[in-house]
Amino acid sequence: MSNAVCWRCIEDEYLKKIVQEKGEPEECSLCHGDRENAVTAEGLAEILDPVVRENFAQGPVEPSIGEGDDDRVYYEQKGDPLSFHLQDVIGQFLGFEEEVVRALVRNEDVWPQDGEEAFFDGSQDYVPIPVRPQSYHEEWNFVTEDLKHRRRFFSSAAASLFRGLLEGVEEMPWWNSETRAEERVVWELPAGSKLFRARIWPSALTVIEASKDPLKHIGPPSPSEARAGRMNVDGVVAFYGAMDCKTCLAEVRPALGNDTAVITLSTTKSLRLLDFTRLEKSHRKLSYFQPDFAKQCEKGAFLRQLQNLISQPVVPGREQEYLITQTMAEYLAHVHATPFEGVLYKSVQRSGGINIVLFSDPNGEFPLEYLDKTFKIFSTESIQYTHEERRFGLRDEDIIWFDRGLDEDEL
Repeated sequence: MSNAVCWRCIEDEYLKKIVQEKGEPEECSLCHGDRENAVTAEGLAEILDPVVRENFAQGPVEPSIGEGDDDRVYYEQKGDPLSFHLQDVIGQFLGFEEEVVRALVRNEDVWPQDGEEAFFDGSQDYVPIPVRPQSYHEEWNFVTEDLKHRRRFFSSAAASLFRGLLEGVEEMPWWNSETRAEERVVWELPAGSKLFRARIWPSALTVIEASKDPLKHIGPPSPSEARAGRMNVDGVVAFYGAMDCKTCLAEVRPALGNDTAVITLSTTKSLRLLDFTRLEKSHRKLSYFQPDFAKQCEKGAFLRQLQNLISQPVVPGREQEYLITQTMAEYLAHVHATPFEGVLYKSVQRSGGINIVLFSDPNGEFPLEYLDKTFKIFSTESIQYTHEERRFGLRDEDIIWFDRGLDEDEL
C-alpha cells in the first residue's frame, strides 16, 4: 500500500492548496485520517517532477586524490541524494521520501536505447542550480543608461525598478549571529546613538575657529555648498558619516601628510534605516510551488548583491556613475510607501566598517547634535593599498564587469 499525505498535514501553503485541489480521499501516513484529500507517493511525484527538474541538477563528478600509496585518482560525486533535497522542496520530513524518488524514476519517460539519459536516478547525487539574477543586472544597467542619456528626471524605468526591488523589504528577515535572534533589514537606530563625521582639514580654517563651532565646520554643508555625492545631487544636503572613527577617517581618503578633523554626533530621535549590510545576508523563505518562485529567487540574489553595486568607489571625473544611487536615495527618502530616514552600507575603504547616510528633513536639517569635547584632529602618516584584477568580457559590444555581480558563464 502506497504512503500518502493529506492537505492538512502539508506545511507549505502553496503545496497545501495543490493537494487540497488535486488530491482524493486517502489514508494519511502522518495523521492516519482518511476523509481529507491526499496524494500518494505517485501523485506527489507528479507534482514534484517539474519543480525538481527546474531547480536541481545531477551533482558533478570531480576527481579526488586517493589516500593510498598508489596516488591513483578516484572520482566522487558532489551533492546529496534526491531524497534529501525533497525535504527542502516539500518543506518538511514526510518519512516516505525514498518512495517518492522511486516513483519519479519509474514515471520518467526516457528511452536509453535511443541514447537518452535519465534525469531521475536513485543512485545519483543532486545539487541546487545556482540562482543568477542576470535580468536584474540588465535592468539596473538599463536604468543607469536611461538616467545618463535619456530621462534624468521622472524616469519611469527607475521607478519601476526600485518599486519592484524594494516591495516587501520591511518584512525581510536577517539572522543576528551575535544575539541568535531573527531581526529585520529595516530597523530603528535608537535616539542617542553615536555617529562619526570627518573632513580633511581646510588650510584656511584655524583650530580655534573650528573648535568654537565644530558642527558648523565639520558637519554637513549648507545647501549652497552641497556637492553631488553617492546619495545626493548638487544642492541637496545629505549627511555622510560612519559608525566608528576609523572607518570615518578611511572614507575621506586623506593623502599622506593630510590633517583630518573628526567629530562625534548623537542622534536626537530614533531613525528608520534600510540596512544594506543586513540585506546582503537576508534570506526570505520561499516555496518551490509558488508561481513566481524563480523570479523571487533572482530578486533575493540581486538584493544580496546590491550593497556591492552602491558601495563601488567612483573615480573623480566620473560622477555620472552616482546617478542611479542618487535616484535610489530619492526613492527611499520620498517615494517609498513608508520613506526611510537613512541607509547603512559597508565601507570599501576599511574592511568591516559601516557607513551611514541620512536624508535631510524638509528644512534641510538633521536630527543630530554635537557631543561636547569630541572634536579631534588626525594626521595621516601611512597608507596601505591592495590591488585586485578586474575581469571583464564583451556581450553585444558592451563591457561586462564580472566583479559587479555577473559570472563568466553568463556571457
